[in-house]
Amino acid sequence: MTFQILPFIFILFALIFGLTLALQPSPESASTRRTAIKSIFGTAVSSAVFLPPNRPAFAQYDGGSATDTTNDATPTYNYEDRDRKKNKEALIREDYWYYSGKKPPRRLNIDAMPANDPTWNTWGECTKSETTGNSCVYVSLKQRIPAYGKYAFSIQLGADEFTKLGKILHDTNPNWNEASKLVDPGLEQRMPAPAVDALLKMALFATQTLTSPNYSGVARELLVSRYYVNECAFATKELARAIEERDVAAALGLWEFGRDSWNSYLAIVNRSISPKVGDKFEMII
Repeated sequence: MTFQILPFIFILFALIFGLTLALQPSPESASTRRTAIKSIFGTAVSSAVFLPPNRPAFAQYDGGSATDTTNDATPTYNYEDRDRKKNKEALIREDYWYYSGKKPPRRLNIDAMPANDPTWNTWGECTKSETTGNSCVYVSLKQRIPAYGKYAFSIQLGADEFTKLGKILHDTNPNWNEASKLVDPGLEQRMPAPAVDALLKMALFATQTLTSPNYSGVARELLVSRYYVNECAFATKELARAIEERDVAAALGLWEFGRDSWNSYLAIVNRSISPKVGDKFEMII
């Protein structure tokens, strides 16, 4: 704010000085005094013009900065770099970041990662063979099929509703009332919107389909899935706020972040869904 006012103070000082000079008796000719005043005034104006405008170079959001600083583009915020406050406000506190202090990529591509990555160890292995596979992550059909029957419909409905929300926000004239309904947390005895209702069920489904009786600890795969559920929950909560404030740029940025988090979660759990279990979840486009 101080930097913004400085040019105007300089201009005011220059004008007062110039007027004082003009009113003082002097042997100089009138034309000489006029030339001096014009010179001072021109210097003041040119200095103000060439000072940098007062606009933020980077938009801030809870510790994350915008990666796109062009004037016309929609800002893309690094929501994953926010202050997580030790996961105290997360849907599930015990996720991959909570245990390791490391953040999985915003868009998870499992196929592009090696089995044991020393930088970001994706999935652990205990014993592995061509016949038994990795026993650490083996989960029987008797465990996966009931979980799919219990939670799959709600999860897919939540993904479909989140897709619908994206179409509304990308419209040139968003229907804010309809958008608000799609992220309704369900307060005051109202049922939560499907995209909100699916969040806890996503965590429960991952727990049942990614927890192996052959491994005594918590599988990394499960912890990573919880991480993305927490990202989805954060995006949904902040979306409700952005929609209430009619902030198109923030809402679009949060929706895209939520889409990436949804798809990363779905990529993990889809690996446990074989044809005998059911249809794999459809990604959000």
